[in-house]
Amino acid sequence: MNKWICDGEPKDGKIYSIQNPPGRHEPYENYGADCVMCRLPREAMTGGKAGISLGSGQMFVISVLTLCALGGGGYVAYKIFGQQSCPTGQQKVNNICLNISTSTPAPVASATPAPVVSATTTATATPHTLAEVTNVPSGTFRYGGSTSFAPLRSQAVVAQIEQFHPGFNLSYTEPPPAVKPGSGSGIKMLLDGQLSFSQSSRPLSDQEYQAATTRNFKLDQIPVAMDGITFYVNPKLSIPGLNTTQIKDIYTGKITNWSQVGGPNLPITPLSRDPESGGTPDFFKENVLGSADFAPSVKPYERDTTGSIRKVALNPGDIAYATGPEVCNQTLIKPLPIAKEGDQGFVAPCVGNQVNKAVIANNTYPVTRRLFIIVKRDGSPDEQAGQAYANLLLSDEGQRLVEQAGLVPLR
Repeated sequence: MNKWICDGEPKDGKIYSIQNPPGRHEPYENYGADCVMCRLPREAMTGGKAGISLGSGQMFVISVLTLCALGGGGYVAYKIFGQQSCPTGQQKVNNICLNISTSTPAPVASATPAPVVSATTTATATPHTLAEVTNVPSGTFRYGGSTSFAPLRSQAVVAQIEQFHPGFNLSYTEPPPAVKPGSGSGIKMLLDGQLSFSQSSRPLSDQEYQAATTRNFKLDQIPVAMDGITFYVNPKLSIPGLNTTQIKDIYTGKITNWSQVGGPNLPITPLSRDPESGGTPDFFKENVLGSADFAPSVKPYERDTTGSIRKVALNPGDIAYATGPEVCNQTLIKPLPIAKEGDQGFVAPCVGNQVNKAVIANNTYPVTRRLFIIVKRDGSPDEQAGQAYANLLLSDEGQRLVEQAGLVPLR
């Protein structure tokens, strides 16, 4: 079957009510009739024309030509996608074939929510399958937040959850147009009642805990996965790697030229998203920069990872960072090995076009973190939904989905 690429923006000028979530997203490769990320049909991207199957060389030329022609705030796919389709019974997500499980669906929950299982309830045996997870409510539940969770928000993953819990409808919700997506904005939307639960790539802050208390409820963070922050540069930049001290000095303005770290005589332009809205830059600022301020050269902040990738691919002096699954399968940038100290023991964040999960799991990669589901503890169906979603991802089958989506399972 011919492949086609969807970025969430219909090319035929039509509005599709089935699109969920609405609006653009990072370009994804599809093989079926609908986009796994947003449900747009194939004809929305192709204008009703049959998709064109391209060889790897042709894909590279088109990617480069598109990149060179791009201007302003345009959106571009930087992936050079593999040519193999998924076997029968699988769907490609994040350039990985996911198994479509055939477990028996669980009974649809009653409209009356079951008693909420609190975080302090005695733990029972971990469910093996998604279908075995109990206390999953019926209804439509809005969620959002960290961009690091994008692979787990794909329609292929959501469809598996809804296959076994048909009444549990998940609706990804973007922040308002003037607000940048990320962990911080997602938690604020949860506090303001705009989300049922949120996803975060950093722990809750004391201020967020306090904000919940003033609203007469509590927030709870449930870890469901791990990942590593991956730094990337232009492929033309000749440098073996960086240590975390050098990275800190680059982003705080102490190091301004690549020649200071063994590279060419070339000014460094560090890129970042806004730490006020994004969990990844907030975690980076606190844990790598030691809460030091970004250098003025880092601003203005990038809205998303796609914007950073576009700039790094064009400019040999640029450096940026993002969660591993957003970087490792890109071809017009170069993931950078990093070390904790000195210039020894550089650890590669990627193996081929996949995340180097082993070094994250055993904590030899220098910058790792846990990813959380944020639940509002107020006894409402929203609390039940957030707890159920976390339990689904923590089941044995859910942890396999985490791994297949490019993140690192907790067990």
